[in-house]
Amino acid sequence: MIKVGIIDNNAHTREAIKRILVTHTLGGTAIPITILFDLEYCNLTREEKSPVPDVLLLDIEHQDTLIMEKVKKLFPMSEVIILTNLTDVKIVRKCFRNGAVSYLLKDTCMQDLVHAILITLNQGSFISPTINRALINQAFSSKKYEDLLTARELQVANGIVEGLSYKLIAEEYKISLDTVRIYIKRVYRKLNINSKGELIAQLSM
Repeated sequence: MIKVGIIDNNAHTREAIKRILVTHTLGGTAIPITILFDLEYCNLTREEKSPVPDVLLLDIEHQDTLIMEKVKKLFPMSEVIILTNLTDVKIVRKCFRNGAVSYLLKDTCMQDLVHAILITLNQGSFISPTINRALINQAFSSKKYEDLLTARELQVANGIVEGLSYKLIAEEYKISLDTVRIYIKRVYRKLNINSKGELIAQLSM
């Protein structure tokens, strides 16, 4: 029996997900799924001896930016599948860095939900084709920056893109603030730009 938890602030969406999970078959065979809970994020808690879901279906739209970290802290052994309408590649990558293993778009992949759950529980990942293509395009476009910048310059530049302050970048890579500033100046010169906004625009393409 596959145990599933649903975290979504939209009650209609939660009902739609439940209908798909309890009625869906694969190759004519019913998939044994039990829904442990479906609730809004603000109501999410975990009692000490309550059952732990094998899979958490999580919508991150209009949520606390730290929602992934908080969910993984509550349910460290659960696989997290993002089920959302958000297509921003930066958000996708952040979700994966913080523990999500699959990413589905509601408007195109709801009917693939059970298939995605089975793939995820078999140590795989299911990513919506649109998101997959966006990740590939970003990887392709970022290669030119890898050719232009040193590994450390790229780390510092990506830190800026992710919203880190110079101080946090210095702490992350155990370098001084002055060294961070030197790297930023080198990056600006190599990319022929003059501002943080230009840097974010280029590396977010």
